[in-house]
Amino acid sequence: MQGCGKVIMVRWLRRQLRFLQQNISEKRLIDREISNDAAQATVRRIFWTAPVMAVGTSLAALGFWLQEGAAEGTEALWRALIIRANSATSIITICFWLLAWFLRRRGAGASIQKALIYAVVAFVLASGLVISLVDHLVVPGITPFLLCVTIVGTFYYLPPRTALIVFVTAFLAFRGAFLSLDTVSETVLSSTLVNGRIACAIGFALSIVNWQHFRRSKLQEQTIAKQQNILTRMAYHDSLTDLPNRRFLDELVGEEVERVKNRQRESCLIMCDVDNFKAVNDTYGHLCGDDLLRQFSQLVRESVGSRNTLVRLGGEEFVILVPGSTLAEAAELADLLRETVSGHSFALGQDNTIHITASFGVAALQGTEGIRDYYLQADQALYRAKEAGKNCVAVAGGPRAGTVVG
Repeated sequence: MQGCGKVIMVRWLRRQLRFLQQNISEKRLIDREISNDAAQATVRRIFWTAPVMAVGTSLAALGFWLQEGAAEGTEALWRALIIRANSATSIITICFWLLAWFLRRRGAGASIQKALIYAVVAFVLASGLVISLVDHLVVPGITPFLLCVTIVGTFYYLPPRTALIVFVTAFLAFRGAFLSLDTVSETVLSSTLVNGRIACAIGFALSIVNWQHFRRSKLQEQTIAKQQNILTRMAYHDSLTDLPNRRFLDELVGEEVERVKNRQRESCLIMCDVDNFKAVNDTYGHLCGDDLLRQFSQLVRESVGSRNTLVRLGGEEFVILVPGSTLAEAAELADLLRETVSGHSFALGQDNTIHITASFGVAALQGTEGIRDYYLQADQALYRAKEAGKNCVAVAGGPRAGTVVG
């Protein structure tokens, strides 16, 4: 007994381990998809915000250049450096905007988009750091760096791990740059480093909130899309046979009738009915009858090919849309299906194997059919096939009108 208990425990642990591995794999796949979507959204944001930033920095440079009064000494140096820094920032921002436009137009892959994002993030933070260093020539403060940190945290979607690396690296660069200054007092330096640390922490926090909001939105979109797919499948598919249903066929045939009407091609319909299906239900029960319909639909679906569409009309009746086919070709396909069905063994339960037959009616679409009567001629041909003794093919319309093959 103890040995059996250990075996059961080991099997349970293995199942739990497989379940955990599956969940981890699914989560990684979802996160990878979200990361790729985030990269695409961020490149789009770069494209739309870069011109605004370029104009802003250009106006800043122009404003300092147009200031009246001749500055001297340190103030003159500060003014010249500010003009150069903002001018260079504007030019490089325009270059990034052009690159973002090019990548969007070419549909670049996620890896190239992410490379652009990392380059833009590094440039924005470096710009803020450089301008803050220049500002320290005349006034202590890190407002430009704080502004750029805020831009990175709110405008660009960075995964938490990437954001942590970005903002830690930004602070280390900030700290190293200000420690290299000889003109800053100890008190100002200490305050500046604290403010820089707080600014990077704020940027990281904003980035986390921004990413979580984007991730939650994407997960909600995926959930809604899955629910819509389920609803669409329920609306357009038959639950028993997993085939398209009458509603799906109505829309598909409506499009096909327009093509035939415009003389783009010929198309046909094949109606199919399982012979003596009521006897199967009466003999073996409705559950076995349902199982027979499932096997029958799978057999016919595999036989008609991907070019044609098999639909369950209701009960034991099925319709096949054969686009781009003449009446003779559709009749040959119907006869091939008839032979396939009659030669197949259907298993009902564990001990019962039966053979069945099916009857087929074939008709060409004329291009004048309405949504309620498009299968009328094929249905009438099917009725003649039943009257002729079943297990046969009847053709309606055209040179082979009235022909019964079987």
